[in-house]
Amino acid sequence: MRIQIVTAALVAALGFGATAASAEDYPSMTLRMAHPLPEVWPGVEWDKWWAEEVSKRSGGKINVEIFWAGQLGNLLEIKGLVESGAVDVGVFAQAVHASEMPLTSVCAGLLNRVSADPETAHGLARDCYATDSVIAEQELLNLKPLRWTVTNPYRLLCNKEIKETADLQGMKVRAVGGAYVPIWMEAYGMVPTRVQATEIREGLQRGTLDCNFGPIEWVPIFGLQNVAPYLSDINTGTFTTFQLWVPRDTFDGWPENVQNLMIEVAQESMVKDLENLPVVRDKALAAFAEADGRIIELADMETFAETSPNMIDIWIERSTEEGMGQQIEPIVPLQRKAAESFKN
Repeated sequence: MRIQIVTAALVAALGFGATAASAEDYPSMTLRMAHPLPEVWPGVEWDKWWAEEVSKRSGGKINVEIFWAGQLGNLLEIKGLVESGAVDVGVFAQAVHASEMPLTSVCAGLLNRVSADPETAHGLARDCYATDSVIAEQELLNLKPLRWTVTNPYRLLCNKEIKETADLQGMKVRAVGGAYVPIWMEAYGMVPTRVQATEIREGLQRGTLDCNFGPIEWVPIFGLQNVAPYLSDINTGTFTTFQLWVPRDTFDGWPENVQNLMIEVAQESMVKDLENLPVVRDKALAAFAEADGRIIELADMETFAETSPNMIDIWIERSTEEGMGQQIEPIVPLQRKAAESFKN
């Protein structure tokens, strides 16, 4: 029932309805998608499903060729390729470009302890993308999001036990997602550490990292269960990680039935992604348990929650100082509403 509600709200928020079109009505198109991640990364199967389903429903007239693992551009380059129209479709992480797209990047992408679960993060991104200020920012960048990926909640996977809040003091933790995640970590005395994804395992093994900050589904991909046997039950929040973008002028130039097809399939792919997250979580937890991993319950969760800085207030203050007070006005109540998920 909850997934059906998410689907209905998504269709309403984006303003698109499903429109039937026969295959012969679609123009012949070949689109190139730049993807920074390998095909085995968690969640990317829904980007692939989207591409395959668009081809199928168009009767093979619209084909999307995916170039995996940075073949056309790395994580930092793909945004520019999409903006310029050098590629037709591109996947990148909005949080990596927080300084260039400050309004978009905060749409479930930067602030800790706002969205407690994937459904809330998904809804926050959906509603945030639909605000006039975020749309205006994206228009200036010639960007339009078609779909986004959310994960299971980010937790701390460590090579040391975190039994109580005080144990976080001095812990070297991988920090991702722009400037706000380090602010949140430093409130607990953690040491935010910039480490590339490919270096996480080695960092945990050698002790240059004490914890990884990420969802459980990353664990088996990097074999982290073999070097970090302690998973904290602290929920640091859920984020949208990667988004699938098209150049806005390219999208606007497509016939209406092509636009509707792209959006319709994207909506379905996100529902399937959300439905699949518990399966992904359970498989990762099974691999963790098989490697003798242990889930460590925090003894003073109330102290932890009280220590957590209000990241929404910090974001509002910083954004206002930077002259964006008026632009963030429609986003603030969305963030406040999402944060209620941590009270339930």
